[in-house]
Amino acid sequence: MITREQLIKRLQEIEAELAELRTALEQGWDEASPEDRTKAFLEKCGGWEDDRTAEEIIEDIYSSRTSSDRGAGIFDEDA
Repeated sequence: MITREQLIKRLQEIEAELAELRTALEQGWDEASPEDRTKAFLEKCGGWEDDRTAEEIIEDIYSSRTSSDRGAGIFDEDA
């Protein structure tokens, strides 16, 4: 059974958590449209510059891949 003192302490913790959430919500609330948020994100990340065609980029990605059995034993049920 919970004591009165434990209940009061828990309520105080909940009040503090609610205050933190309220502050975070007030400071971080963003009314921007999804398009505006995407634009802001892309501006922060910078642009992608490459003279290669999409096919050349894909070929480069595939040719750079290597195969490995490292970690393959993780899913062995006998281990």
